[in-house]
Amino acid sequence: MNGFIFHNKTSIFPEICGITPMSDLITHLRNSGLTRIYCDSEEDYEGVINCDFGSAKKQLGTDWLAVGSGCLTRQSPAELRDHTVALGADIGISLACSSKPWEHTTILTDEKGFVERVDENPPPENAETNLCFSGLAWVATENFNPDLLPGQEKTAAFLLPGYWKCLDSRENYLLTTHDILSGKVFPWPHLHIPDTGVILYSLIPGNTKVKGTLWVGTNCCIEDGCILENCVILDDSTVGANSNLRNCLVMTGTKIPRNTVQYDKYLSLLGDDNGREN
Repeated sequence: MNGFIFHNKTSIFPEICGITPMSDLITHLRNSGLTRIYCDSEEDYEGVINCDFGSAKKQLGTDWLAVGSGCLTRQSPAELRDHTVALGADIGISLACSSKPWEHTTILTDEKGFVERVDENPPPENAETNLCFSGLAWVATENFNPDLLPGQEKTAAFLLPGYWKCLDSRENYLLTTHDILSGKVFPWPHLHIPDTGVILYSLIPGNTKVKGTLWVGTNCCIEDGCILENCVILDDSTVGANSNLRNCLVMTGTKIPRNTVQYDKYLSLLGDDNGREN
């Protein structure tokens, strides 16, 4: 089974839980049975052949997987292939549910499962489905045109089980980190995730109260008496004494003042002039 990664999207952060999103994607594809992987990235990855799509096209044949970068996925290429072959489609694309379909490309199909309509970033009031293209396409034709995906003729779409999140926003980055630390993203072969869901690359005081998941990067300073719940604190940051942070993404190099209370239901961003001391 061959595959080609179109490096058209990148995560807003170079790493997530100790690995680059591209490296995680390559690992997932290899674990899913892909033996030869091509990519049009300018960066080198072990065992991946760097070239443009035109150069790889003849080597790929008419039975291969097209993959978009920038997402973290555990959806099965083999399952997508089986659905596509069973339906007799030229191309089969993967779908996943999104709570914010207006941020993605939504797909509507006919009763058989063939794509009828593609809406890229539809306005919230006009979004007719929460099923979105999740970056995998099984190709069984010589006439594949990546510029027309996912709306190319004779393309079917299938909702696949398995984790999927597009790492194109700080909110998604925080949510995905929480999902990794809590074991929702499985497997995570790059790093041992303890049952506590807490990974520390900097020491924290014994009187720090930790709730839920926590990632603390390198060269961080967590002062006395803090409460940290479902937080990601990136490298070189300081959290002042007696701060109470919940669902917070603390950007690299941020200095949180003492006694800060940031207790948000979904996401708080601290840093980039928000919560940073001058």
